[in-house]
Amino acid sequence: MARAPRTRKAPANPAMSPTVQAMELGIRLRERREELGMTAVGVGRSSGITQAYVSGVEIGKVKLPADRLAQLVKIYEIDDQEAAELEALRVGAMARAWWHTYKQLFPAEFLRFLGYEAGADHVRTYQSELIDGLLQTEAYARAILRGGNTYVRLTETEQRIEVRMARQRRLAEDPPLRITAIFGEGTIRQQVGGPAVMRAQLDHLADLMTRQPEQFQIHIVPFSAGAYPALGAPFQILSFPSTRVPDLVWQEVLTSSDIIDQSTRVADYTITFGETLERALSFDESLALIRQVAQEMT
Repeated sequence: MARAPRTRKAPANPAMSPTVQAMELGIRLRERREELGMTAVGVGRSSGITQAYVSGVEIGKVKLPADRLAQLVKIYEIDDQEAAELEALRVGAMARAWWHTYKQLFPAEFLRFLGYEAGADHVRTYQSELIDGLLQTEAYARAILRGGNTYVRLTETEQRIEVRMARQRRLAEDPPLRITAIFGEGTIRQQVGGPAVMRAQLDHLADLMTRQPEQFQIHIVPFSAGAYPALGAPFQILSFPSTRVPDLVWQEVLTSSDIIDQSTRVADYTITFGETLERALSFDESLALIRQVAQEMT
């Protein structure tokens, strides 16, 4: 039976992150399977592959060869136009991204986060103690990594700085990654690396806000705000260009990290971010405070 026509989406952006392309490919295949009322077990039997393989593809963790995708296209009765879109996603997902060079340095979960971040179009970040990595100067990043973290070997410092700076290239790509950041006031007052390093870091934030306010929305929660919803729990919410790809949350603490994709939990973080933003200073007030604290670092 031919499938009913439906509204088309734009083809995948060929410059998109392989990680995000794999995720969208899996989502679209899962949606079609569920639309047909088929189970992953049933699809596995029909195609001669395991249920675990089907599930791995659907969550974007298993690469899909061309012949396997062709099998699924036939089983799912996918028309030629959508099949071409899925093939473009499959090819993009097979590409080797820059962060794979560092796979011996970082756990798989962090590498997946780098892939999601590279393919995002908007990041909402809350930090209570440190400036977000996407907004750090190299000197500030170096001061953090040399600040006595027991899990970072001295010989790894330069590579980790390379990764942090490489992540920031996404800010200058077209279209650029947009940042909405909320920082606790302690974040801009903690003298990471000493007054000179911190002054340069704050000047960098002020410069981004002044030159590109549409891309960098930075807000400070002042000490006077008291307790607020996000207090003490840094996190990032990543949103993507395709409406098929849902928001994700990245949360990282000293010894653990987690990618959160359950819709109800992501919604909780989104609400928390919004309520915290209401307690924060306005954009102009935040810019004024950042400049004031920078002057104090002289």
